[in-house]
Amino acid sequence: MYRTVFISLLLISLMGMPDRAKAQQLNNEPTLSLTEALQLADENNREVLKALSDVKAAKANNQQALAAFLPSIELSSAYAVSNDPLNAFGFKLQQQNVTMADFDPAVINSPGRTNHFNTQVLVEQPLVNVDAWMGKGAANNQLKAVEHKTEYTRSYVAYLVKQTYYALQLAQNKVEVMKKAQVATANYLKMGEDNLRQGYMKEADVMSIKVRKYEQDAKLKEAENDVNTVSETLNFLLGRQLNEAIQISDSIQQVSFTFNTANTIFNRSDVLAMQYGVDAYKKMSKSELMKFAPRVNAFGAYNLNDSDFGGFSADSYMLGLKLQWRIFNGGRNIGKVNKAKADYSKAQINYDDYIEKENMELSKASRAIVLAESQLITYQLAADQAKESLRIRSNRYNQGLESTSDLLMSETKAEGSQLQQLNAIYNYNLAVFKYQLLVSESNQ
Repeated sequence: MYRTVFISLLLISLMGMPDRAKAQQLNNEPTLSLTEALQLADENNREVLKALSDVKAAKANNQQALAAFLPSIELSSAYAVSNDPLNAFGFKLQQQNVTMADFDPAVINSPGRTNHFNTQVLVEQPLVNVDAWMGKGAANNQLKAVEHKTEYTRSYVAYLVKQTYYALQLAQNKVEVMKKAQVATANYLKMGEDNLRQGYMKEADVMSIKVRKYEQDAKLKEAENDVNTVSETLNFLLGRQLNEAIQISDSIQQVSFTFNTANTIFNRSDVLAMQYGVDAYKKMSKSELMKFAPRVNAFGAYNLNDSDFGGFSADSYMLGLKLQWRIFNGGRNIGKVNKAKADYSKAQINYDDYIEKENMELSKASRAIVLAESQLITYQLAADQAKESLRIRSNRYNQGLESTSDLLMSETKAEGSQLQQLNAIYNYNLAVFKYQLLVSESNQ
């Protein structure tokens, strides 16, 4: 009788009968779906937020580069006082109040204290500024590079969230499997101790069950600790408090997947970011070279002058063009040109190196999916065989044809096969997520 009851409990536990307490817990607690987790990460993940700040900074730099095309306008007001003959006479000329008495040599030589208030509007308009034009092109490319980098950051964070979400499912499913096996072992230990007292079982067999139970207790604590660790990691990725409770919605399942026909990575956002980055270095190199070219700027000034504060008795204007050509500045421009060329060369080498590595990663990811799928099928068959073996040994044990150690070994194998199957599902899903990330295309 004891054996029959035990066999029923053991098979129910290990063959995957629904856990009603677990189902009630899922129904009562709010759950977090993968879609919701991805949305939270896109809104709150700190790496995403930092990347968005980088975009704002790049836009600000790009806005500064507009100085190559737009005018600058400056308003200034100044006060001066002087008894210098030249300055004093110049002040009066600007104030347009020179009289014949001011030409008296004594007045010219000793003008006394002369006040001067000047208000000026100065406008400068770049006309020919080749190096700044090239700099503007480089700033545009840098902005596009940062935007694509941010897009890839979002994709990579989503990949990490999916990886961690399924890792939490795996950890929780492992705990469920271990708890079911633990319940069966605990029931069997109780019945074994009862049988020992009645003389139906050997003490060595009971001790074997106790060893099995202690091993299960240790592994269960480790598995529960893994759940807490993965939960904290997921909370971190979502930008939440690390100790915030998480209840995921589903048990781990194999994701649906078909191979993408894409065999190139050149439309991926991180690759495009590097392409724009290389182009930016190239234009910066040309910009430094163009600093040897002359600049032509137009300017205009409108002045209001008076001897009293707040007065605007006299006005004047001046318009002009300015040609500026710095032929030599101690070799500074030559050094900047050489450095810009070196930076461009290094960026091109980094880009070529990155492309080769990512192509290898894509090939590796494709093979990983094939391998993971093969392993998933193998572990599924192994789990089915282990369950069937446990069922047969349980029946034979019930008939007195199997030893306790053989039954415990079969139970251990069934539990291990179930855990291996769960791991195989996780590894397959992870391989799929990696491949999808590597073949993703930019939305911009």
